[in-house]
Amino acid sequence: MPRIRGRLSVAAMFSVGALALSAASSAQASGCHGAGANAASASASKLRAAVLCLVNKQRRAHGVGALRANKRLAKAAGRHARDMRAHNYFDHQRPGGPDLTTRLARAGWSGHAWGENIAYECGPVATPRVTVRSWMHSPPHRSIMLSSTYRQAGVGVTDRAPCGVGAMWVLDVGRK
Repeated sequence: MPRIRGRLSVAAMFSVGALALSAASSAQASGCHGAGANAASASASKLRAAVLCLVNKQRRAHGVGALRANKRLAKAAGRHARDMRAHNYFDHQRPGGPDLTTRLARAGWSGHAWGENIAYECGPVATPRVTVRSWMHSPPHRSIMLSSTYRQAGVGVTDRAPCGVGAMWVLDVGRK
């Protein structure tokens, strides 16, 4: 599923079911405010902060430095999440639309390396915790999240998904 061109890497996924339910049962364990919040009832800023917190917990647990929030990466990620919702698709690029490199440039971000994870979750399991746990269980997503190449991140989220009630998530990472 990941595509690697030069230093660009991308991965996508969606998940529901047993993995999501087992993740939800550990809701109190993360220490990240909003980790168990549902996209239908929480603010986008709370959800974005929780995803970044959970990603950084995983990075620390694997001996990798934390990602710093970057407003331009967040702008690109948010725009892409909203574009997927508005045009009813789930992919790293809308047919005929801009690719990740172009989206990052349009948001004012430039760097030497960049990558992207996308996901969607449905119903009550549309939480930051379930999303990050799903990415960790997917080798291509995990490699992007835990790569020491990346130093900055931005998170985008919508309150709708291809399944209806749920969320679409975008994690854009990079290095200047």
